[in-house]
Amino acid sequence: MAGTSRDEAEVVAVIERYIEGYLNADLPVLRGAFADDAVMNGYVDDRLVTGTPEPFFRQVGSNPPLKSPGPGPDPGPSYDIEHLSITNNAASAVLRETGFGPHDFTDYMHLLKRDGVWKIVSKTFSTR
Repeated sequence: MAGTSRDEAEVVAVIERYIEGYLNADLPVLRGAFADDAVMNGYVDDRLVTGTPEPFFRQVGSNPPLKSPGPGPDPGPSYDIEHLSITNNAASAVLRETGFGPHDFTDYMHLLKRDGVWKIVSKTFSTR
């Protein structure tokens, strides 16, 4: 990894904002993790989804938050950043999401640092 520890912390913070926005159905936080020109492509089961993150934002915003406030046997959503690579102003991360609604996901995130700020420019995903 050719990034600095500061870059690593900033990239992880963007991914964590993405997760928090997703879990809490907090669209301003979720949108803030993505660049304005971001793309999002992948599979939900066998259905191909392509385009911008807008349909994802609408879906998240039209549902209650995924974080469950009460106790119970379900541990709730969890995630793991399995891989992170940074070269100068470009980064990639592999994110595993479990318990995010009815599916578990593997996300391949690509980020760019523009004007000193890291943002997700591409998310490629598939359900498991």
